[in-house]
Order: sequence, then structure tokens, then C-alpha cells
Amino acid sequence: MRRLLLIFVVIAMLAFLVGCSEKDDNNPTDVHVWAYSLDQFIDKGLVIDSLDATAPDSSEFRDLYNYEIVSGTDGFSPRQSSNAGYDINWETFKQGYFVPSNGNRTWFPDGLLPGAFKVSDTGYFRLYRKIDVIAGTKGTQSVELRGLPIYPITNWDEVTEDAIKLSDLIQGIAAYDSVKIVCYDDYGIDKYYHADDINDGYYLLNTERTIFPTATLLNNMKKMKKVAYIDVIGATTAQNYDFELAPQDAADMVFTVPASLDGHETTDLNGLVK
Repeated sequence: MRRLLLIFVVIAMLAFLVGCSEKDDNNPTDVHVWAYSLDQFIDKGLVIDSLDATAPDSSEFRDLYNYEIVSGTDGFSPRQSSNAGYDINWETFKQGYFVPSNGNRTWFPDGLLPGAFKVSDTGYFRLYRKIDVIAGTKGTQSVELRGLPIYPITNWDEVTEDAIKLSDLIQGIAAYDSVKIVCYDDYGIDKYYHADDINDGYYLLNTERTIFPTATLLNNMKKMKKVAYIDVIGATTAQNYDFELAPQDAADMVFTVPASLDGHETTDLNGLVK
């Protein structure tokens, strides 16, 4: 009888230990959620070569673009969501991550963006050249250039080139005192243009510079290269114009998520990704 009782006790203890082991396997204490920062997928050198192959390697042109995140399976992007409907700038994009263990989704810090930006099966990123229009307390808008009407304009080399009107960039502002056209390297921050100048001016989309066919300007104000933003001084109304996004087939560049992530840096997002 004692031997039988001992056998039952041993069996019970083994069952208990196996149960604990299974629970530990299902709920490990050391869980990693490995993620890859999105900035790694946008090659700085390729962006430089695309915009200006003569620029120094230190040039940071990635902040001259908006970014669309696209699913590689169904083509979904936040553009299609009623909770989003827009692309994001470089400053926001580079804070995001690609998380393979979470359905190959993109992830951004809580509260930074709507849930639509958690794109599953992320496949690639479309880049769109943009210029920011800053009007002090009247607001800031990011305008994708190929979302504006395109005009054929004779450029500085006497060749016809696609261009947009400078006045279209600030069409949501009824009146203003003056405008600064500021390049990527802050050139132009001390130069002022008036409404007649802006109404005469164009921005050439391929050679990336301004041109003013008839306006009388100083030579160092005529050809502003790789413009980053326009600073509107003395705007009288809030910026609430609904600009069109650039067409997807007019993306300036496309970068794909590589099939192999070997060589890319990882970040542990344990406890953050949901």
C-alpha cells in the first residue's frame, strides 16, 4: 500500500513539474520584439544622386520628401484611410519601425500617428518631392509638388521643362506682406519677394530651381536651388487650402523593404508593440 501511495505521489509531482515547464515555455520571461528603424530603408546616397549627383555625400536631402508607406500584398497605404489620408515627412517617418514578428507591420510611437500607419505586410515606400509653406501663426502646410498643376516652361538652358507656379504653393493665403524662398542649405533666408514676383515665378521640377520670366530681381534671387520651404510673412488668413497629393505614378523615388534584413540594425520594442 505504501509503495502504491509513493508511486501516486511521484506521478503527481512529475505532472506538476511538466505543467510548470509548459507554462514557462508559453510565457517566457525573456521576449524580444526585434524591429528595424525605417530610416535604414531609405538610402541617403541614392537620394542625393537622384536629386543632385554633384552634391556632397554629407547632404541630407531625405527631408525634402514626403513618404507613403505601402503594403506589398494589397497596395494599401494610409492615403486610403479616413483616419489619415496623407503622407508623412522625414522627421516623422524616421521615428517609425518595421516589425517582422508583428505581420511585417510598420510601427510608430504611441500617439504620433493614427492606426492607419500600422501598415501590414509593408512592401515599399514612395517618395514625393515637397515644399513646406510656413505662415507663422497662420499654420504650415506640406505641399507635394506634382500634386499641383504642371506647366511647360522654358528653363535656364532654353529647354522646355515641367514646372509649377510659385503662387500655387500659397494659394490658400488671401494676402501677405512678403515671402522668403529658402533653399535646403538656408540660402535665401534673408531675401524677400513680393506678390508680383511670386505671381511671375515658377519652380522647375527636374532642374530644381526657380525661374522668373519677367520679374525684375537681383541676380542672386532669380535662381533658388533645391528649395526646402517658403516662409510667408504677414499672412492674413489661416492656411486651410486642401492641396492634392502627388499621383502615385508620379513618385520621385521608390524604396523596397529588402527580402533579407541581414546587416540592418535591430531595436528591441518589447512591451511597446501591440
